[in-house]
Amino acid sequence: MSPLLIGVVAYVILTAAASLPFMLKAKAEFEHQGKWSPPTAVMSGVIMHGHFIATLALSWLDRGSLFAPSPIMVAIGTVLFFGGAAVIHLGRYAYGSQQRVYGLLEDELIQHGIYRHTRNPQYVGYAGMFLGAAIVAGSGLALVSTLFFMAIIHVFIIWVEEPHMRRTFGETFDGYAQKVRRYI
Repeated sequence: MSPLLIGVVAYVILTAAASLPFMLKAKAEFEHQGKWSPPTAVMSGVIMHGHFIATLALSWLDRGSLFAPSPIMVAIGTVLFFGGAAVIHLGRYAYGSQQRVYGLLEDELIQHGIYRHTRNPQYVGYAGMFLGAAIVAGSGLALVSTLFFMAIIHVFIIWVEEPHMRRTFGETFDGYAQKVRRYI
């Protein structure tokens, strides 16, 4: 393993480890003030975007470790990658505010646009992008990184976000959750 690859793997492990204290802080802020502080929002962005960059780096540095990419796998991965980017864009567009994206504004339960089909388009989109990058490159490490990301996000949604949504929007959120699936 090259030193650069070891460094990227270490970064992925570090961000995974940092997600637990982040979840505790995010949960506490949601419970006490109904939204995140700017430092928590920044931490969220650093973890998400940093993991995105790390997964792309893993895909490149570890390419071919799982399988030799074929034209079909490259096509599938490319569709997943750009499809995921489109889903993220649609989710952010429906939010209408970067403050809502980063938990700084919790004044409306978004149920229009892509939110009619998934309650968590950004997370679904990131997972699609990460998985697409891993498939395009045939990277085992990028695939493992993607699976860790998906597991951490699932815990975050169930333990932090959904309880906050229930406290904030009550029966409106419960009705929405019965109509629209968490992911797909």
